[in-house]
Amino acid sequence: MDYTWLLFSFKGRLNRARYLVVQLALLTVWLVLWLKSPFDFSSQWQAWIIAIAMTWINIATTAKRLHDRNRSGWWAVAVVVVSRLSYVYYGLFFGLYFGVDISIARELLLVMFAVALSLLQTWAIIELFFMAGTDGRNRFGSDPLSKAVIGAPTIAPQHSVPAFLVRD
Repeated sequence: MDYTWLLFSFKGRLNRARYLVVQLALLTVWLVLWLKSPFDFSSQWQAWIIAIAMTWINIATTAKRLHDRNRSGWWAVAVVVVSRLSYVYYGLFFGLYFGVDISIARELLLVMFAVALSLLQTWAIIELFFMAGTDGRNRFGSDPLSKAVIGAPTIAPQHSVPAFLVRD
């Protein structure tokens, strides 16, 4: 496994399982760093370096996962922006909603924006985590689950596996 390609390159395709592993690893690193010292500002430059590296890895792996779905990797920027925007928005929304008396029109606008962000996030989750990649080669490279890439034997195993679980 070439981890440099997996974490930092924008070329190629990435299947759902590897994408999920990378995203869970990023979440674990974020949680460990946050729980270790949530208010430690003495090493702020280290925190920025880690945040930039984690964002780069997130965008790179998301681009490769979108390539597996035969979509442009530039959509990865939109996915990351929507997720970051939702963190800021929901924090701002709940701060304003519970702290300031706002008019009905502003409240309705905030709720409509929250619904739109939620729909965009739901689409991204379904697209990246639940939809299978393109079968065979596409414009971004070969299928990451093909037998030639994985190195699996070309002879089918002789045990009984349901047909719907076997990918041809």
